[in-house]
Amino acid sequence: MLGRILSPIRAFNAQARLYFAVIVGLTFVADGLVSVLLNLYLLRLDYGTEFIGLVNAVGLLTFALASLPAGILGSRMSTTALMKFGAFVCLAGGIMLPMAEWLPPGWRELGLVAPPALMFGGFAFVFVNGAPFLLNVVDDAYKNHAFALKAAHWSLAGFAGSLIGGFLPGAIADMHGWTLADPAPYRLTFALATVVLALSTILALRLRPPPPKHTQTQPERPGNRDGAPNGWAASILLLIVIMTVIRLFQVAGSATAMVYFNVYMDQQLAVSTALIGSMAAIGRLTGVPTALLTPALVQRWGNIRVVIGASFLATLCLLPMALVEHWLAASFGYIGAISMMSVRYTAFIVYILDLVPPKQQALMAGTGEAAAGMSFAMMALGGGFILSAFAFRDLFLLGALISFIGTLLFWLYVFVSEPKRKLKPVL
Repeated sequence: MLGRILSPIRAFNAQARLYFAVIVGLTFVADGLVSVLLNLYLLRLDYGTEFIGLVNAVGLLTFALASLPAGILGSRMSTTALMKFGAFVCLAGGIMLPMAEWLPPGWRELGLVAPPALMFGGFAFVFVNGAPFLLNVVDDAYKNHAFALKAAHWSLAGFAGSLIGGFLPGAIADMHGWTLADPAPYRLTFALATVVLALSTILALRLRPPPPKHTQTQPERPGNRDGAPNGWAASILLLIVIMTVIRLFQVAGSATAMVYFNVYMDQQLAVSTALIGSMAAIGRLTGVPTALLTPALVQRWGNIRVVIGASFLATLCLLPMALVEHWLAASFGYIGAISMMSVRYTAFIVYILDLVPPKQQALMAGTGEAAAGMSFAMMALGGGFILSAFAFRDLFLLGALISFIGTLLFWLYVFVSEPKRKLKPVL
């Protein structure tokens, strides 16, 4: 089974493997180490949940806002050039983050908000333009495997970043005679992380535009030519809008878990930083085998059923976090939600990219990631205010409800559109 899953790696050229290496480095820092430590660092600087929610929301909103122009530009410019630009922006944010603490009052808050925003904005350019890039460097038969491996690399890097992020501040504190209540160990950890970002940026500079794919010409959909009727273009736009709305709702539950899991464990359950990092790392690690198994699941049940099933299971996983106040229940819910997110992303991104012509694939990917970033931003910002008036239980239940609505919307779209699509030539 493992051989069948990993064998498509041979079909990927050196550029695809180089892209995976860039994603690993950026995700290790932005989605692993920073996601575990940033909130804890802000708590050590005596900021409350409102400011923590603001910092997370601005960063995630920047990801959302950057994803849309990244997709638009990706349909007009070189995707590799845009990925290089994104890597440089991410590096700039990483360099600025450990310096923010030394800014004077008033400026320090801005200095803490801006670096994560830059990191997420740069990451958006790499992540969005990587989707059409991958489709152009692998054979069509291996596209599910390509995105499964992308999700697996993403999860594995997040695992490593979360694990190291959980233990490195303690090691630094022991070396200098500090405690984990001090902000210094976290600041130095962020400084060390810039080395990884710099190496990732160097690798990104080696990315080259892929050669044209030699694929069999597929039958064109009526109107899929120059001078196509406006109605056809409008139908593509409507399709992109529908998928964007579905993604906006779909990821809300996972967003809530990812943003506030460490705050919940630290403030409500009073567990150690090492345990928080370990549980976050395990959650990322479980995303690796689930992502690698996704092509087999898709082959058996199809992308649609896999998306619906993974979305529903991710929603159910939030219930233990909300209803049982124990670190084991919280960890179980978080790990389950993260692992199902890998499955859902892999099946969903392939499904939606297949719905549009190649020229619109970057735009579809960009709007999808914009919706995901917007959902993360809304749950981060709204969660900070919700926690000032309500409890973590209410926040997690709200996230589960919104994700369930997203699952229903996708099912409704499939129920209405798929019978019609079967009557028409596919793109």
